[in-house]
Amino acid sequence: MASVRDEPWRSALADAAREWPQLAARAAELEAHVERAIAGGALADHAADVVLAWAVATGDAAATARFERELGEELTAAARKIDRAPAFVDEVRQAALVRLVVGEPPAPPRIAGYRGTGPLRGWVALAALRVALNSVRAARRAPGGDVLGDLVDREPDPELRTLKALYKSEFAAALAATLAALPERQRAVLRLRFVERLELAQIGKLYAVHESTVSRWVAAAAEAVAADTRRRLVARLAIGATSADSIARMVASGLDLSIARLLQ
Repeated sequence: MASVRDEPWRSALADAAREWPQLAARAAELEAHVERAIAGGALADHAADVVLAWAVATGDAAATARFERELGEELTAAARKIDRAPAFVDEVRQAALVRLVVGEPPAPPRIAGYRGTGPLRGWVALAALRVALNSVRAARRAPGGDVLGDLVDREPDPELRTLKALYKSEFAAALAATLAALPERQRAVLRLRFVERLELAQIGKLYAVHESTVSRWVAAAAEAVAADTRRRLVARLAIGATSADSIARMVASGLDLSIARLLQ
C-alpha cells in the first residue's frame, strides 16, 4: 500500500523542507495532509503538486509566488479561450487567483481541494475556465443602463448632487477613460479592493507583500484616478478654476463606489 515514506512522496516532502524552511513547524501537518491525499487516490506522479497546493493553501508567500510564476499562464490561457479582450482576461485572472489562493472566508482557498488525482496544471486550467464562463454568464444577466445613475440619488450634498446630475455622463466617460489608462497592477489592486472586497492582508497574500504596502498601493491608485478624472473633466467641460474646485469635490465624493461600478 502506498505511503508517505515511498518515493516520490518522500522526495517531495524533502524538497518542500528545503524550499520553504519557514514551514518546518508544520511538517507534521503537511505529512498528515499527504497521507490523506494518498488515501484519497492521489497519484505519486503528482506528489510535488500535492505539496505545492498545500503550501499555497496555508498562505505561504513563497509558495504562492511559485504558483503564480509556474501556473499563472494557465489562468490567462483559460480566459482567452472565452474572450481575448485584455480587460476580460485581466478580470478573469484576478478572480481566479482570488478564488484559488485567497478564498472567500470563512471558506478556505479552493486550491485546498486539490487531491492529486491529476496534474495541478490541468486542475488550475479547469478552475480558471469555470471562472471565465461564470463571468460571461454574469455579464449577460447584468442589467444595462447608466452605471452611475443611482449615485446621484445617494449624494447627501445638494451642490454635489446637482453637479452629478448635470455631468453624470461626462463623469462616467472621464472615469472610464482614466481606469482604462491605469497601469495593470493599479487597476488590478483597485478591482481586488473595491469589486472583490478583499481585505488588505488578502491582497498582500496574492502579491507576497505586507498589507501596509498594499494600503499604499490602493491609496496611490485612488489618488491617481481622482487627479486624472478631474483633469479629464476640466478639459472636457472647459471650466474655470472655481468650478474646478467643485468638480474635484464631486470626483472625490463616492470615488470608491464609482470605481467599483465601472470595474465591475
